[in-house]
Amino acid sequence: MESFKSLQTRLTLCNRFFPNWLAGSILSIVEEQPLVFSWIMKSALEILDQYRGGIESELEKHLPRTGEPKEFYSAVWNLLDRGGKRIRPTLTFLACECVGGRKEDAVAAAASVELLHNMTLVHDDIEDESELRRGKPCIHRIYGIPTAINAGDAMLIKVFEMANSSTITQDRRHQLVSQIAKRAYEITWGQAFEFSMWKRKVFSEDDVIRLLRSKTGALTRLSVEAGGISGGASVQQLEALGDFGETVGIAFQITDDVLNIRGDVKQYGKEIGGDIREGKKTILAAHLLAVAKPSDRKMFANLLGKKGITRTGIRRVIALYVRYGSIEYAKMQADAYFRKSKSALDALPPSHARSNLATIADFLVSRSF
Repeated sequence: MESFKSLQTRLTLCNRFFPNWLAGSILSIVEEQPLVFSWIMKSALEILDQYRGGIESELEKHLPRTGEPKEFYSAVWNLLDRGGKRIRPTLTFLACECVGGRKEDAVAAAASVELLHNMTLVHDDIEDESELRRGKPCIHRIYGIPTAINAGDAMLIKVFEMANSSTITQDRRHQLVSQIAKRAYEITWGQAFEFSMWKRKVFSEDDVIRLLRSKTGALTRLSVEAGGISGGASVQQLEALGDFGETVGIAFQITDDVLNIRGDVKQYGKEIGGDIREGKKTILAAHLLAVAKPSDRKMFANLLGKKGITRTGIRRVIALYVRYGSIEYAKMQADAYFRKSKSALDALPPSHARSNLATIADFLVSRSF
């Protein structure tokens, strides 16, 4: 992979012959890779299809689809029925199999993880004032904030009910519930840390990584930890799975942040440039603040999260990301965390399940949606 220094050199040469905004755009277009349905994507989607149906009946067992008041049940299932990729429960099932467990041992754990994930989406979308989720209006945009908050609360309660209903041994079940509580608290702490960063004009890459580790990293770590616990993992195996989950989660989120400014809204399912509108502190933003000249840094700081920012303002921020190589830098960082995640898997015995975990990890950093 090309070094950041080499990339900056080519950007400088391009800028000699074109205006800054046009040079970056030209370089971006020339280097854009065509979307191909690679074998990695095909294999990953086949794995996801194989496992994604394993939690639906478990969710329905604990979450009725109908009842009164109608809006309460409708708000919960409106989001769940949008599907999503079901990546986290797939990680739970594969982690269980990695340590010698059976898929059926991890059904309650996988459903709990998926429900916790969806609960965080409902609350995060309210707090971020987001518009779209999985290609449709966010739950609070449809049902209002009070109903959305209440639906998210109900989902969180059911997370622990499902985990406690697992058919695994009592000591494993206790460990599973405790681990979910530990990671759920870590995720809420991460959200609070993000709140504290909202008004900051200056922040570092270390700040961003700390945030990612506590939010997306904690949830993907829990996904594999829940599977490992369900399958009877040793202390060493659980640690290896956790390291894999955390680092692949960070890589996943960095990739998601890139897609937020370069993706196709129909594939991506969220507003393109929405992170800029929300003032989200990303690797791209931290990198730009570190390398941009003072005038561009000032313009960027004023636009990021600006109330009422226009599409033109968002395009200006994206142009700065292109000009200073922040997109390529973020991709390199995602790749570095991906490689760390693959290394963590080496501590686990070779198996078909371990290979599938590696394939899913590859997909998470090479996806276009």
